[in-house]
Amino acid sequence: MPDLTQITLQRPKTFKEVAERSDSLESFGYNLRDWQHEVSRRATSHQQLSTSIQEAPPILAMKFAQGEIADAYFAAYAEWLSIQANIDSPTWSKRKARSLKTAWYSGPNHNQLDELTPESFHKRGLYTLPENVFNPKPGRPRVSEETKRQKAILRQRAYRKRTKAILDKARALGIKQ
Repeated sequence: MPDLTQITLQRPKTFKEVAERSDSLESFGYNLRDWQHEVSRRATSHQQLSTSIQEAPPILAMKFAQGEIADAYFAAYAEWLSIQANIDSPTWSKRKARSLKTAWYSGPNHNQLDELTPESFHKRGLYTLPENVFNPKPGRPRVSEETKRQKAILRQRAYRKRTKAILDKARALGIKQ
């Protein structure tokens, strides 16, 4: 039996990863929710959000029953989030293959969903209320510890180079240190 304390769950970081991990509409919902959680916690800049939706997820219509709903949801949600964040929508989200032929409602109150559904969902035949998971944070975007380490190394090299140049100039002028 595997040691469960050593297992770490990796949430999907991109739409493509959500699609690759999904094998039913239900698992798509769970994976999308994990992605939303990841984005709401970690995407602090517009670039990070754009990166997470930019790569086209594989078409799911042939992978599982009701996969066409997931395909349409991906496209509508990517476009809607792009509008909310004021970034360019991914080109893959504009394809006709990512729209439904018949309307799909996320709940029983069709009249209310008809009124409240955003345009990007409505034009794809989806009637639902999306969750805005992107809230840009002021200041610099978060970076990994490895990135911080690499930047520190570069700063240290630049400092040493400047210091060496000053010392070489002082030596050339005959100034004692």
